[in-house]
Amino acid sequence: MTQANDWPLVFFTLFSQISVGILISALVVWLSLKNTEATAYDTMKKVLLLTALALMAVALVLSFLHLSRPGQAIYALSHAANSWLSREIILASLFLLSLALSYASLKWNFPHHKLFEQLYLAATIMGILLIWIMARVYMLPTIPLWNAPSTPVAFFTTTLLLGAMTILVVTALGARQGSQPASIEQVQGLLFYLVAFAVFIALLNMFVLQPDITGLTSSFPLPEVAGKWKNAQIVFLLAGFSLLTWWFAFQHPQEGGTTSWLIYLSAACLFLSELAGRYLFYASYFRVGI
Repeated sequence: MTQANDWPLVFFTLFSQISVGILISALVVWLSLKNTEATAYDTMKKVLLLTALALMAVALVLSFLHLSRPGQAIYALSHAANSWLSREIILASLFLLSLALSYASLKWNFPHHKLFEQLYLAATIMGILLIWIMARVYMLPTIPLWNAPSTPVAFFTTTLLLGAMTILVVTALGARQGSQPASIEQVQGLLFYLVAFAVFIALLNMFVLQPDITGLTSSFPLPEVAGKWKNAQIVFLLAGFSLLTWWFAFQHPQEGGTTSWLIYLSAACLFLSELAGRYLFYASYFRVGI
């Protein structure tokens, strides 16, 4: 690996996982509020689907930047029977298509508005499969630090953490514009608990499941900074969750969640934490054997 080719993968994995996380987190919210008037959330659904669609489209473009010969990417599809990478390309494309159809169904009644729930569920299932396949791409016996349970755990944790935070940011933006449904506080509460669960799993993964990569040969330059990046990952994670906890405990109930700067700052910290963690993941490339 080279530095120039690794950074597109960092953002490809992050953006695609956020896209899937938006769908998963939103599904949890909708199922929890199944007795609420559904039409009250139509605008939010459109915004969330459009955000997920845009992120996944950018992620796919970035994935091609990693290839030395992007024009030959089509040939990778012929190895789907025995290649996790080929399966990743296929699932990513199908996930993007399902997102587009879900958005079109809700926005333009194409193919039909009544098919939205089925299309959304199909997109969510494909997204979950995509994250699993994405993890399997890296779980290679010749790269012991990747071939561990921490890889799929980290990918799914990022998916839930940043997906839920993205929806919180969207609700905060909507609250500032006065366009949110009356039950938005309940939605934000559910999202806070999803983030709390993801943070717990992230810390458990970092301190229990993840191998220690400090001192190992890195595919990135300056491998001696690995310890500093690890510290940054932890500090940003705790800072982001602390800010969100302060907002939830002391400002969310009284002010209806309209104090949005804490949400934005928390989201920025949590994204930087995941960015540092993904940098460390690719920096832990250490091949053994043939």
